[in-house]
Amino acid sequence: MPASAFTSLSSCVSLLAAEATDFRVIEYDLPETSLGWIGLIGVGLIVVLASVVISLRNTAEYSRWWRAWLLGLRLAVLAGLVVVTINPQERTQQLAYRPSQVAVLIDRSLSMQFPESQPVGSTPATGEGSNKTRSEAVTAMLRDSELIATLRKNHSVSVYSFDSALNGPHYTFRTLNARAAQPTAPTAAAGEASKPDASAPNWEEITRPVGLETRLGESLIDLVRQISSRSLSGVIVVTDGGSNAGVDPQMAIELARTAKTRLVTVGVGSIQQPVNLQVVALQAPSDVHVGDAFEVSAFLQSQGFAGRRAVVELLQKPEDTQGEPVLVDSREIEFTEDGAPLRVTFERTPTDAGSFEYFLRLKPTSQVVELSDKDNERRKAINVVDRKTKVLIVAGGPMRDYQFVRNMLFRHSAIDTDIWLQSADIAGAVSQESDKLLTGFPATKEALFEYDVLLAFDPDWKQLKPEQFDLLHEWVFAQSAGIIFIAGDVHSPDTAAAKELERIRQLYPVVLNPILLDSGSDLRNPQAWPVQFTREGMEAGFLQVTDDPVTSSLVWKNFTGFYGCFPTNGAKAGATVYANFGDPRVQTNFGQPIVLASQYYGAGRILYLGSPELWRLRATDEDHYDRFWTKSIRDVGQARLKHGNTRGTILVERNQYLLGQTVRVRAQVLDPQFNPITDNTVSLDVIDPNGKPILPPLKLQPDTGRPGQHTASFRVGVPGTWRIELPIPQSRDRVSEKLDVTLPNLETDNARQNAQLLRQMADDTGGGYYSIAEAITEAAKKLPDQGEEFQIDQQLKTLWDREWVMYALVGLLSIEWLTRKLLKLA
Repeated sequence: MPASAFTSLSSCVSLLAAEATDFRVIEYDLPETSLGWIGLIGVGLIVVLASVVISLRNTAEYSRWWRAWLLGLRLAVLAGLVVVTINPQERTQQLAYRPSQVAVLIDRSLSMQFPESQPVGSTPATGEGSNKTRSEAVTAMLRDSELIATLRKNHSVSVYSFDSALNGPHYTFRTLNARAAQPTAPTAAAGEASKPDASAPNWEEITRPVGLETRLGESLIDLVRQISSRSLSGVIVVTDGGSNAGVDPQMAIELARTAKTRLVTVGVGSIQQPVNLQVVALQAPSDVHVGDAFEVSAFLQSQGFAGRRAVVELLQKPEDTQGEPVLVDSREIEFTEDGAPLRVTFERTPTDAGSFEYFLRLKPTSQVVELSDKDNERRKAINVVDRKTKVLIVAGGPMRDYQFVRNMLFRHSAIDTDIWLQSADIAGAVSQESDKLLTGFPATKEALFEYDVLLAFDPDWKQLKPEQFDLLHEWVFAQSAGIIFIAGDVHSPDTAAAKELERIRQLYPVVLNPILLDSGSDLRNPQAWPVQFTREGMEAGFLQVTDDPVTSSLVWKNFTGFYGCFPTNGAKAGATVYANFGDPRVQTNFGQPIVLASQYYGAGRILYLGSPELWRLRATDEDHYDRFWTKSIRDVGQARLKHGNTRGTILVERNQYLLGQTVRVRAQVLDPQFNPITDNTVSLDVIDPNGKPILPPLKLQPDTGRPGQHTASFRVGVPGTWRIELPIPQSRDRVSEKLDVTLPNLETDNARQNAQLLRQMADDTGGGYYSIAEAITEAAKKLPDQGEEFQIDQQLKTLWDREWVMYALVGLLSIEWLTRKLLKLA
């Protein structure tokens, strides 16, 4: 066997005996067949006989002594040649013993924190071990029972764990088999330090549930590939059988069967359907205005609770304060089907500004013992602000929607409006209901950046200078501002066609048709066409013009619609279409003209309204009209509430993360002159749910491709509400953002033991399936001793190949030659 055959295999280490056994044997190059022996003996006899006859004949005249002397020299040389011919060699072999190996693979996903013995119905489990979690039960089996000691009698035992990936080996126990006398210390693998038997492994740490998902198939495949060898007896898999990510465990079973690896499965957890209530998700806006109604929506799910009732409670308390939250609303619900999500919505209208925490709790109406009550509550931090929204209205002319919206916003207590009516020659010559009348578009950053939202009622964009277009782009992209474009028949055709307005068209979420189609107007077309809402439009919150989504849907259904709509060539990539125009005569290759669409542009948001006839909605109810515009302005200006400062912005991909995920943060930072800060002096403070800041502060790295923007990332390791704060350089101001971190649902969706899978794993590979109690005494019986002796060294020594042998043969021939010379026989 070549030496490489007994080297250690990957991370599974073969423990070799320190005392090896030596075997020595003398070998000759003798014939292997009868014919060979006959030939060898025949040739030998002929040579010897010929040598004797010739020697005796040549020395016939001399005395017997000389004749014997010369014959002896000749026979001695022949004897030496015979020794060389049969080539005697000494072969030395050294054998050692490789003990049998067993791997213990332990599940450490979050499902292992559930109870080992699951109570059923309303009767709590009793008994000594009833309160043990699954991981605690596994720890007790490995630490306190005789399982490891029994396995060590015939095997070396390596301990691994898995969740989303394979980990280990954490520890390797040396075998106690007498054939492996004085075994060497195990060599560490995969970065693990070698640990002597004198120090017991930290079982609590090895079995501690931490994994957000269970990749049983992938982990088992990786382990089998690493440790597969002739001395591997099998793998003991300790798990509840959950596998909610990665490859199908069937692939691992096939690989184990091909590699002839026995899988002994130890099932953990109850095989009965557990009873569990769960708040799957909690949705609510992060920032709202005082006096503006908002919804808190919860998605609930149950297991083993179908046909039973529970109470949903909404509680509230000021953020960062001690004490219990106060109940503000509750509702009793019935779970009609297990596993089906159930939505419950509460509507709130805040009256006070500040940061508040809302708690949603789920309680069964009857006494039940759940699998876990840790998922019965979720919380959401909501910032209520009373800062007025500053709106800039730019109108090409006094169209009806402009007049109605201007008057409505002027009366709104939470909105300040400034107006630039482009058709008015002198600001003082007209009377407009606004806080300030403008004679032109803001020309500086300081002037524009104080606004939150721009309402553009079919404006004449040619009145803006190119640098004002750049300023408008920066205001939306970097300052989180919002724009609502309202198309019309007067200036929108120029907006769609003029080359010098390409910069403004980049902001639109739709592609304007440069050829104004005769889609009709209220003067030329006596028929109004309904608005066709998409699925996104039916679900959009800002389009709900009543308190109830059902009645809001009826309002839009009964709305007569528009007589005309500006033509479009479809939506841009990334845009969301909410509604289309219903007139089938104006359909093109791009579909129906778009009535409502939106898109994000950098940190800001843009909404497009394709008809100047929304004022017709007032026919249903003036409140419906007012609600649409108020909600739309709030929606596109939502990011400005989080913005908080004209010199700093925090951008995150989303506000809800799962435990263990990475948060990527992008910040826009300007100096007091509103110039981008491009050095690496910007830092970010990250505060965990316990109020402890992560030290040192997170250093932001400048984005060379986007001046003024900086990036960083960090990992959320604790569930709850996280807060990130951006100190504004050369200022005492700080911009903050909140993140909600929750536990994933993968490990709770199906928490009972998958006994069917575990039995299949054992049956298909020649192993066995046991409970924890059975495994202590039975698992080792399914794992035969696969230890083997193997050759670790071999030497072959030629015995005749020595200097003295050559000298002896040459000496004998020389003496014979000299003797014959003296006797005059040469």
